Amino acid sequence: MKKFLAICLTLIMVMGITLTATAAPAGFVSSPSAEAGPELVRFSKVSSDCTARLVITPYSKRNTLPAEVLKVLEEAYNDVVNNGTDLTKLTSELTEVLKSKKLDPKDIAVSDLFDVTSYDCDDHERHGGFDIVLSDDGLKHFVALLHKKDGKWEVVKDAKIVDDHIHFSVDSLSPFAIVVDHSNGVTSPQTGSNSQLIVYAMIMIVSAAALVVVWKKSRSLA
Repeated sequence: MKKFLAICLTLIMVMGITLTATAAPAGFVSSPSAEAGPELVRFSKVSSDCTARLVITPYSKRNTLPAEVLKVLEEAYNDVVNNGTDLTKLTSELTEVLKSKKLDPKDIAVSDLFDVTSYDCDDHERHGGFDIVLSDDGLKHFVALLHKKDGKWEVVKDAKIVDDHIHFSVDSLSPFAIVVDHSNGVTSPQTGSNSQLIVYAMIMIVSAAALVVVWKKSRSLA
């Protein structure tokens, strides 16, 4: 009996911790720790001499990044969380975007946070930038693409949605954040985290109910 009670309690504790971990933190429509993230469709290099390849790393896979790149991505995450109630505090350029789209700061949140890093080019700064195309499930309500460059956030001015893909050009790489309009309750559809939350909640309910039944039986036998 005691062993069964211990198992039920352990299940409830584990599910509770998991639910907390998968909940959306401030500034995000869902937990970036569960996001699949955008995928690279194609890219082109400004310089034909450049041999670089691009790698897209969502926040959920941040631990695969080199330590110095991981640090910058974690700082970007903290920036979003700390300014979650008003993302325009990240950059005044976002304020102008919201004005043009007639949106309020409370209407927006980040759907994806990810890193873009170039590899296999030792002198890429001399070669210039990239034209990049990404696919992502959360682009239907796209507002802006933010880029953290040299420690400061900026709006990627030419970012646009074409055929459900996001197209943009940059001359440096680091963390990016896709900002969406969530005023109608929009959440990122790509994570599967909502279904996980339902499963976890059901397990917690069943475990709690089992505890009550066992407790009542133990009382009646006492």
